Amino acid sequence: MNTLTKLLFGVGALLIASALALAWNSGPAHSAQDVTPTPGGPSPATQMTVIIQDQTFTPHTIIVATGATITWENRDVAAHTVHSDAGWFESGSLEPGDTFVWQPDQPGTFTYNCTIHPGMEGVIIVLPGGAVAPLPFDGQPVEQVYRDSCSGCHGPNREGATGVALIPGRLAENDEFYFNVIQGGVPGTVMPAWGALGLSDEEIWSLVGYIRSEPDAEEIEWEMGDIAASHTELVPESDLPDAPIHDGNMDNLLLVTEREARSIAVFDGDSHTLLGHIDASYRAHGYAFDPTSDRWAYNVGRDGWLFKIDLYSLQGVAKVRVGLDSRGLAISDDGQYVIVGNYIPATAVILDAQTLQPLQVIHTDTETAEGEIIHSRVAITSDVAPSLVGPYFLIGLKEGGEVWRIDYSQPDFPVEKAADVGGILHDGFLSPDNTRFYIASQRNDWMAVIDVESMAVVERIETGSTPHPGSGATWEANGTQYGATVHAGEGKITVWDLSDNAIVAEIPTSGPGLFIRAHPDNPYVWADTMFAEQPNRIYVFDKETFEVVHVIEEGIQPLHPELTLDGEYVYVSDWQGNVVRVYDALTFEKVAEIGDVITPTGIFHVERRLETLGH
Repeated sequence: MNTLTKLLFGVGALLIASALALAWNSGPAHSAQDVTPTPGGPSPATQMTVIIQDQTFTPHTIIVATGATITWENRDVAAHTVHSDAGWFESGSLEPGDTFVWQPDQPGTFTYNCTIHPGMEGVIIVLPGGAVAPLPFDGQPVEQVYRDSCSGCHGPNREGATGVALIPGRLAENDEFYFNVIQGGVPGTVMPAWGALGLSDEEIWSLVGYIRSEPDAEEIEWEMGDIAASHTELVPESDLPDAPIHDGNMDNLLLVTEREARSIAVFDGDSHTLLGHIDASYRAHGYAFDPTSDRWAYNVGRDGWLFKIDLYSLQGVAKVRVGLDSRGLAISDDGQYVIVGNYIPATAVILDAQTLQPLQVIHTDTETAEGEIIHSRVAITSDVAPSLVGPYFLIGLKEGGEVWRIDYSQPDFPVEKAADVGGILHDGFLSPDNTRFYIASQRNDWMAVIDVESMAVVERIETGSTPHPGSGATWEANGTQYGATVHAGEGKITVWDLSDNAIVAEIPTSGPGLFIRAHPDNPYVWADTMFAEQPNRIYVFDKETFEVVHVIEEGIQPLHPELTLDGEYVYVSDWQGNVVRVYDALTFEKVAEIGDVITPTGIFHVERRLETLGH
């Protein structure tokens, strides 16, 4: 691994789960005086004061209108300068208490530094006056974008997780270095080239300014009253049709996240046709399907909005905001309860599946051996079949290193805990009999194995760098049950025997991937390599021999293979290609390429309502 990758992501390439990094700040670092209006508002600022203190320009990055008045005020104990290498302005030496004023007369991005202390840097983004040019991120506050996109890797307050901390004290390089990394990415890792994905230079400089600012550690609360007050009926259920109004096979529908469109595309797996789009929220993430009915689906966006969806009419019927940054979702086998895991705040929320009324908010706080309280994000939610083990939900605590079992059959939802599972927990899945829960520890590079009945860690499978199994792949071949994971830190698929957790195969691939799937009626296992240097390969290997039988090489960034009901076809999203491709799952020939989708990512078949892997 090169120095650049190690600096930004630590040893091993990182998962940006979901993930993936953006930011822009409207917090305390941008609360300097004389701002009219506030950056992130409807128009750029016309006045701005930058404070020079502690050898720092604060705010580091400012956004102003052409003709704005920018004042630098030296409140430090030493002299500084405000110097533009391109010759736009030069303050000369500013002694403590001195000020310097500049008024930009044209749009552009202007970088500057202190010639006495070259490590002091700042950025001025000048936009046309009025409403001529949109603000970066269309005015969306950077902290919200950060929570949605990169907190999964770098922590909700940039404190570090799988990725290193993105705070001023940990950033040793100059601004241009970080600008180039954000713009160009790091090939062969999960850090994408955001410039190629449409991020403007102004937005990238805004990100640099954000990571240069001090994080706001203020705890965010979102409790029962907040959740209940957000409940919204979208369509009265009395107005819904009695039967499907589309021609799709209700047992063979596939739901595809349109990542940047606040939408879910619905496909018919029989005819390989796009049936329609369902309005959703920001980056639809977790999905669950009612095990008792083919009608209801549930989806939670990264912004915390949980939707109840009618698959007969392809529309949401109700929504409720369970948190401000959410990921996992599961439903009980009796269809009575749904649970959502939040990143912000650190909670799990249990709701009535029929009404979406909140029933319980569980705070996912843990205590270290030193007595420190950790407010841990919920990395995964899953449901255990009562007919196999018990009426349980399982949640993984990302920073807390614990897995909690919640008994949803009891009115107080009691919790049992498995501790010392690993550092920075992420995805996981259940064994087919639900007796074992396999969860990735991305800091320790292992899959921890938890006995669901005793809630004890019984094994740690050292799989490789940053395991990321997605929703999991298990299968049976020649009387043996296997499980497998891909890795976000290296090009490898690890396969193990579920009976003794012994590794039986390590299959090299061309680079890191995020998702792996199998189907009981298909002889192959399918995995993406979406963060390889050449990120357009889907690997297919034999369930019995573990030999790679085919590599599908097509598109720009294909990911998340999902098989149809009968296992005869596999659907693959092309995130950057804006298409979904369908392949014959035995011959590997492409049978369809479907457009009219925007940034498709996760694909979820309705058959997941009956599977035992997890969600």
